[in-house]
Amino acid sequence: MFEPALCGFFFILVPMQTEQIKEKCGVVGIWQKQAHAAYYVKRALSALQHRGQESTGISVINNKATITTEKGMGLVSHVLTDTVLKKLDNSRFAIGHNRYGTTGKSSTSNAQPLQIKQKQFQISIGHNGNIPNLTNIRKKLGERKTNISDTLLMAMLLVKERSNFPTWEKTLAAILPEFRGAYNLVILTNDGTLFGVRDPFGIRPLCLGKFSDGWIIASESVALDAVGAEFIRDVERGEIIKITADGKLQSFFFGEPKKQQICLFEYIYFARPDSFMNGKRVRKGREASGELLGERLKKKKIQPDVVVPTFDSGYPAAKGVARALGIPIVDAITTSHYIGRTFIHPGQDNRVTAVKGKHNITPDEIFGKHVVVVDDSAVRLTTSTLLAREIKAAGAKKVTMAFASPPVVEQCDLGIDMRSKKDLPAARFEKESFSSIEKKVAELIAADEVVYLPIEETAKAFGGQKEDFYYTPFGGPHPLRDKQPPFPKRKKMITGKPRIAVFLSGKGTFMQDIIDTIEQGSMDAEIVGVLANKPDAYGITRAKNHHIPTTIIPFEGKRSDLKARAAYEEKLIKYIQQLQPDVLLLSGWLFILSDVFLNALQRLQIPVINHHPALLSSKAAETIVTSRGRIPVLRGENAWEETFKQKLPVSGISVHQILPGDGVDVGPVIMKAEVRVRPNDTMESWRKRMDETEHLLVPTAMKRILHVMSNNIDISKGAFPW
Repeated sequence: MFEPALCGFFFILVPMQTEQIKEKCGVVGIWQKQAHAAYYVKRALSALQHRGQESTGISVINNKATITTEKGMGLVSHVLTDTVLKKLDNSRFAIGHNRYGTTGKSSTSNAQPLQIKQKQFQISIGHNGNIPNLTNIRKKLGERKTNISDTLLMAMLLVKERSNFPTWEKTLAAILPEFRGAYNLVILTNDGTLFGVRDPFGIRPLCLGKFSDGWIIASESVALDAVGAEFIRDVERGEIIKITADGKLQSFFFGEPKKQQICLFEYIYFARPDSFMNGKRVRKGREASGELLGERLKKKKIQPDVVVPTFDSGYPAAKGVARALGIPIVDAITTSHYIGRTFIHPGQDNRVTAVKGKHNITPDEIFGKHVVVVDDSAVRLTTSTLLAREIKAAGAKKVTMAFASPPVVEQCDLGIDMRSKKDLPAARFEKESFSSIEKKVAELIAADEVVYLPIEETAKAFGGQKEDFYYTPFGGPHPLRDKQPPFPKRKKMITGKPRIAVFLSGKGTFMQDIIDTIEQGSMDAEIVGVLANKPDAYGITRAKNHHIPTTIIPFEGKRSDLKARAAYEEKLIKYIQQLQPDVLLLSGWLFILSDVFLNALQRLQIPVINHHPALLSSKAAETIVTSRGRIPVLRGENAWEETFKQKLPVSGISVHQILPGDGVDVGPVIMKAEVRVRPNDTMESWRKRMDETEHLLVPTAMKRILHVMSNNIDISKGAFPW
């Protein structure tokens, strides 16, 4: 049955629900010039099928500014048939959603996207994540019902507040901070706009891609691959991406800046192994966790004969264990791919039934041997218990169950189906030592031994420290309930518009992007001064055309003349002291600034920002991982040419800070975007796409910088974790 209007809203098929819906799903948004966006969404959702198998849905907008939604139970191919797609064709915009429901009935009424309308405002929204505490949202809406999903309440508040703001982006920026939790959103509005949103913690993955005539925002990069799109970058935490009807893309930032805390379970289990997330290939991290697990087996003097992987998600870790131990992998467990992923089956009874029919044990190569069964994780131990018993029954001499992650001891309320500690057997022993937990879990599942990978080593496998991830299920702090580490504060708050100073040596084309962005009203800042070190720099003319104060201070000595350089930098420092900007942007500035200058600006708490036509690392690393593999880091003036000379598959644009002691083109990377080198590219065609990307990225990165600084955070010393 369906609930009639609530709070004065008109709803389109809003269900009466018996439980709050919490979700861990896949979302996608498409803009496609040729108006076949629905077909692209189907392909992208098919690539994200692993993130949700209960239901799927799609929304498009037609020429009459009306949103149409189709959704149903089952897999993408069952719901988005040719008949449905034909009906939805001829739209440039579409959003899609695959549902994995952690609570609530598995029914069409709980499928997304959710479509909602009030007065002239209509939106459709797809949500990945969960908002655990909705009290303040219900209060703002005057809503007493407690059985309305977090996604629906979000949509209700957004359309309710829309009339109080001039645009949707300002509505989102003002209202989204009310939603304290994990959320990635794709939103379609009937004024012909697509929005993609990532929460300020960045708990769930979201990325941006571009294909020949369109844009895509999706949960994982594999969705980009499915539609032939090129990966550009991850959507930043606290970022709103806006795509208009003519395909123009802009970004905005909202909320209190937070440290990145992407869910560690995304890397361990949920994401497809071929996905590229936050600068890491998931498969590589899983293999690395397996290698570390193998080393732990060695330390515990466990010497198995063969490694048996649990398909499919445990296979990369098993490869790592086999490599570390130097023993063969035996495919003794055959998995049915028609039953689905048992962890994301709703309800424990359903999971047990699914597990019993999902695995078949082949005894040929394990009979009489010590077997180590490797899995990526163990949540409820349903699968582990059955496998340990069945492998023993198949004739194995000894069974060691090895998990490439720590024991799960705490429930998750940010999008994973762990609603109660009662469902987590290892939680019974969480106060005990690590080795004691391993021993007691082994007894619980009837294995000879159990080995877990500690949290520090799990985080290391995926390229970070434990503090870089959301790892509450493994006993870590909670992003919402526990105190977050403080950021350094500015001595003087920015009370008016942030003040930008620009140093340039040439045309000033990227400075022009900043000017245009400010004049269009999408950047709340002002350029208070432009300095050139060459009298003929056209950037000075650009600045004068917009009534921006300009100064020319030429450097007339030789580059090797240290005294002349020091005297020149004294003039630059005096200029900055008089101008008193909040941030200094080097845009085509062809003069290397010394540590004396950089230290002087740090004392003034003025960050120095640069942009560079290559993908940089924050530290002086020689190589960097990209979506096209590992490539060398190209520094210096010849980065353009070196990309082609070395025949690299990809390069890109980096916006970074310059810090004392870091050297040339080294420093915290604020934002970066990839630009793929295509097989038929010439230097000119590739450089054109590089220019287009740089013109898009530089204003976006400046918005991010100013957003952080406007929250009274001092970034000048490089302490903020971009």
